[in-house]
Amino acid sequence: MLRRFSSQFLGMNSTLVYDNSEAYLIDPGVFPPELQRIRKFMIDQKLIESILLLTHTHGDHISGWHAFHDLPVYAHECLKSKSEDVRNNDVRYLRGMYRKQGYENLDDLRFPDDVNLIKDGEFMEIPPYSFAFFHTPGHSTDMTAIVIPEEKMLFSGDMLIQTQTPFILHSIRQYWKSLGRLKDVVVLYDIGCLIPGHGKPAKSQEDIIRRIENEQSYVQKLAVEGMEIVHAADSEEEIKLKLNQKFPKIAALHSHQSNVQTFLREYEDIYLDDFF
Repeated sequence: MLRRFSSQFLGMNSTLVYDNSEAYLIDPGVFPPELQRIRKFMIDQKLIESILLLTHTHGDHISGWHAFHDLPVYAHECLKSKSEDVRNNDVRYLRGMYRKQGYENLDDLRFPDDVNLIKDGEFMEIPPYSFAFFHTPGHSTDMTAIVIPEEKMLFSGDMLIQTQTPFILHSIRQYWKSLGRLKDVVVLYDIGCLIPGHGKPAKSQEDIIRRIENEQSYVQKLAVEGMEIVHAADSEEEIKLKLNQKFPKIAALHSHQSNVQTFLREYEDIYLDDFF
């Protein structure tokens, strides 16, 4: 069984996958009323044997961790390479989110500790089902997808969100490779339900593949058009201007502007052979 909770913060999804008294809670809620609603549902359903799974550790995805600190926490082993500075930045972002909503007790907002780190692609059999983490960096360094094969479910974190552009904070090149990996995972495990980190799920494999291919088309165009501009431009401001001209309908979007900034940081390491 499945119960999805949507946060007031950009529709961030927290999901319970459960059977009898056992459950996985994937990415806990954001703000206190949301956390209370999830906890109440767990109590009402008598989900007394639950564990917490994290797709990644951006502030909105770890904010509810403190409310469920009694649950065992599992994440991909890539988390151990996340520097202390980046961890602290995640917590600062999280505390800023709370301040904007008028919440004052920020002491409990901290980076998850005592996390069980799992090897890439290694399935853990913990009731009610089994699960595995697949490293899919690009949005963040520690972005992962979670597969629950018995339910043919994929949790993609902040990838495959049904928006006009993806949100690539870390690496264009890695995001592209991660899209390819996600497509392989969807086919290999016959995934029929996708729950992204924000917004609406995809409820068929065809819809999931369509989302992947839509993001691939955007990322490929961003990289290919960008590299052509780089070779003819005199400055990064000119690159940015001309690259935005290639995307007139979405140039003003915050996500696209962020992706352009990521491209500007990374273009010396982008190889067009990767995109064909």
